[in-house]
Amino acid sequence: LINTVLAKKKKKSLDAHGISNYMFNFLDLNYWSLLLKLYNHSFQKSVLPSAWKDTRMILLAKKDSICLPSLTRPISLLDSFQKIGEKLFLTRFRDLLFRRGLLPDSQSGFRERFRLQTRLLLFLEDIYSLMSNSAPVCTMFVDFRAAFDQLWFLGCIGKLRNLGIPSSFLNWIEVCSLSGCINHFFADDLAGIMAGQLGINYSSQCLDLEKRIKVFLDNLDYYSCLTDQPINFNKTKAMFSARAIGHPKFVINFRQDTMDIIEWTSEYKYLGYIISPKLGW
Repeated sequence: LINTVLAKKKKKSLDAHGISNYMFNFLDLNYWSLLLKLYNHSFQKSVLPSAWKDTRMILLAKKDSICLPSLTRPISLLDSFQKIGEKLFLTRFRDLLFRRGLLPDSQSGFRERFRLQTRLLLFLEDIYSLMSNSAPVCTMFVDFRAAFDQLWFLGCIGKLRNLGIPSSFLNWIEVCSLSGCINHFFADDLAGIMAGQLGINYSSQCLDLEKRIKVFLDNLDYYSCLTDQPINFNKTKAMFSARAIGHPKFVINFRQDTMDIIEWTSEYKYLGYIISPKLGW
């Protein structure tokens, strides 16, 4: 507990009760022995003090300083003592995931001790391997609207249960998530790579690629509805890469008989890097 407290960043932002991590510098370490009993009771009984459930929220404008609430990015300032409890839980939860091998090494992005550049290099390698066979490639960059506050809590708990997470962990996660106190990070940078069929002429490959894009969008539409993750069509783009000179001759419609069109782009910023059709970055 003491190591976790000392490792926390000493930020001065205040929670709903006017307490910040910076104030922990002036709290005698002997007092944490009393809080240790409280944290152990919370983990064993899956309960939280009611005061820890209070959250202070700040709305930050994404672009214009004066805008609708739907165009803002909400920042939740959680209870300082609850954040200590979440850090204690996260340490044990990560150890459980590591010992059981539940997280594959291929999931390298946004993970501690895994470089984000590794994910980018694997992404480029996939496109290079398809282009080496002279196949036209379409890369779909999907942007979800407000993905960070659209987590399906009950679905997440059900997924963890199917992975074999012990009930003691699930009970505490459920108490925190349903009380609105838990914080989570949802990485909404999704890229789908599709290529035309090999061994046929270029025109037939482009027709086959168009069919594959339609199947991908149907699956994406199903996922978007199932998980309540609306897609931001203003930022969702498609990029065409091929060794042959030319541009795609078809328009990408997300749904038939709608105006939701995904535009082709000559470059896109993905994972902090600008990607071009010739894979310059």
